[in-house]
Amino acid sequence: MGVTLDEALERAVKAHKVGQVQEADRLYTSILKAQPKHPDANHNMGVLAVGVGQIEDALPFFKAALEANHSIGQYWLSYTDALMKLGRIADAKAVFDQAKSQGADGEAFDQLGLKLTEATANSQCPPSDQFQPIINLFNQGLLQNALFEATQMLVIFPNSVTLLNLVGASNAGLMQFDAAIGSYERALKIKPDYAEAYNNMGIALNNKGDPDAAIKSYKKALSITPDYADAYNNLGNALKHKGDLEAAIQSYKQAISSKPDYADAYNNMGNAFNDNGDPKTAIESYEQVLKIRPEHAEASYNMGNSYKEQGDLEAAIQSYRQAISSKPDYADAYNNMGIALNDKGDPEAAIDSYNKALKIKPDYAEAYNNMGLSQNIKGNLKEALDSFKQAIKIKPDYAEAYNNMGLSHNRKGNLKEALDSFKQAIKIKPDYAEAYNNMGIILNEMGDVGASIDSYKQALKIRPDYAVVSFNLAGTVETISESKSWVEHCLKLDPNHLGAKLFLSALKFYEYDKSEFNDLKQSSLKDHPFMRSFVWVFSLPQLPKLYFHRWAFFDEIVGQSIKNRPFYEFGVWRGEAFQYLIKTFKKGYGFDTFEGLPEDWHEEKAGTYSSDGNIPKIKGGEFIVGKFDDTLPMFFSEPRPIASVINFDADLYSSTICALNQSKPVIDQHTILIFDEFIMNPNWEQDEYKALEEFCLENSYTYDVLAVSFATKQLAVRLVGI
Repeated sequence: MGVTLDEALERAVKAHKVGQVQEADRLYTSILKAQPKHPDANHNMGVLAVGVGQIEDALPFFKAALEANHSIGQYWLSYTDALMKLGRIADAKAVFDQAKSQGADGEAFDQLGLKLTEATANSQCPPSDQFQPIINLFNQGLLQNALFEATQMLVIFPNSVTLLNLVGASNAGLMQFDAAIGSYERALKIKPDYAEAYNNMGIALNNKGDPDAAIKSYKKALSITPDYADAYNNLGNALKHKGDLEAAIQSYKQAISSKPDYADAYNNMGNAFNDNGDPKTAIESYEQVLKIRPEHAEASYNMGNSYKEQGDLEAAIQSYRQAISSKPDYADAYNNMGIALNDKGDPEAAIDSYNKALKIKPDYAEAYNNMGLSQNIKGNLKEALDSFKQAIKIKPDYAEAYNNMGLSHNRKGNLKEALDSFKQAIKIKPDYAEAYNNMGIILNEMGDVGASIDSYKQALKIRPDYAVVSFNLAGTVETISESKSWVEHCLKLDPNHLGAKLFLSALKFYEYDKSEFNDLKQSSLKDHPFMRSFVWVFSLPQLPKLYFHRWAFFDEIVGQSIKNRPFYEFGVWRGEAFQYLIKTFKKGYGFDTFEGLPEDWHEEKAGTYSSDGNIPKIKGGEFIVGKFDDTLPMFFSEPRPIASVINFDADLYSSTICALNQSKPVIDQHTILIFDEFIMNPNWEQDEYKALEEFCLENSYTYDVLAVSFATKQLAVRLVGI
């Protein structure tokens, strides 16, 4: 048997009296759904709204109650009191007078009349028909117009707290926070218990960057209206601004307790949980938002961020798509969806997403920067550089874009431009550890090892827990003990750094401690390219001398070479190695297309390592431009001087075997062959190693390994039997 309306009302009133606001709200709502004009349910819903600080929302309920039954004095009292709480004294006076004309009387009306008389003396508010048009301007976002009209009306009604509140809100919307705060303070002098003004003043103070003062203002509002949900929500925002996330979360919970369907409070609480390192609970908060308001785009967007934080990229992408479905011009959602797509390994889709963000927001520097990162992954270095430059044009102090531009310049072979980019990033952001690390890499590649070490150490000074930098420093030293010390430091900072773990086993092997290496050789890591490289080197008849940076490696080879001969280099690219070797040998021959790889090299696409056709100008250097298949037969068809050193830096098997076969006439038993990408790469056995093995097998040669560098992947040999 169903519950009657009277029974439902009785239960609602009981719940209301014992503070069960959510249950009372549910019951009153069910009554009004069945009988929209039910006077008691309407009146009591209004009282509930006032109790949680939603006074404006209460007015339609009081009005509906009176329209249904104007003979109940309490309805008139509640309606008049609510208008007075809003500072609408003129409207309150009009309702009060109407009640009196209907015959309302009694002690409560007498007391209300005295309060109205006092309020009328202290505060003269414009009638609603004059005030509403200004409210409309404000709600339409025409803040300057609303401010002008409200200021004009204040001349007539100088003590109107509602006008002063509106002037404050308009100024705050125009980012004129001092003026806004001044208006709220004037209103509070007139009406010290004006909770809404304290709340709004708190918003202005927080936006001005003074969360402490904002918190005081919100607490004052709550002392006047203890169940003021908006004030609790805003208090949470100010506490979050201060970094007090636990207290912020408690405030959001109070807001939700006062107003159970408060979607924005759930959303803000989710943000606080996410910032507090709890994306799982954050997602639960966002789910509550979407139950209340399924089209809440910001909640879907924030949920996407939390899923991304958890590493669930597919769920993140779906959340961003939901945000965009709710808000098609949501540029931030397109941008973050691009990041997730890029992290998922789909840079093409990421670029499409960034372009959509930029179509909505053409001056979106972050989207240009992120698009540059995706273009860089695709190997579109020119496009990547163009994106970073556009980001910097929009945002000249964008340190991250300068850093990323440096990475693209490095890949493109523009070392000087890369160095300049990292320096600019550091100039903007002096504590930018990542830029110092990247600058260390560039300086090492340029041959300035001392400056490289200084840059790495500065990165560690800024971020003492930066494990990667310690690993990089292991590749700048001269001795095994120094390198080992840096690798051990890296593992102290990050025990899971796989490269350091494997590298350390090799260093210990060189110190005759083979236990770690032997254990790894029996583990699941036995097929790792590092381990395969170590196994090959350690199986050689004699353990070759170990070097840690290419310049020490070159110095060793130069020391063992015949210096009055020229050197040859197959794969010149930027010319750093060529420039270094020419200092000793005075004459060198360099072979390159200068347009990048002629074919794909595993993950690297054809055209990578292009110098855009720019041929180095180096004294003593003679450069032969074109594909090896085209240029080498013609070059070596004439007698050429025997080589002191040949540097094979063409990476590809096809290019290396061609260079070996064609350069055979200039190789003798004293010539040293250097291979630049011989070991350590995922497919190293299919590249330069394979070319050397086939060349020796075809010609019945063997070779002695003179030097190796695990850090730079280099190997040096002399042929035996030539």
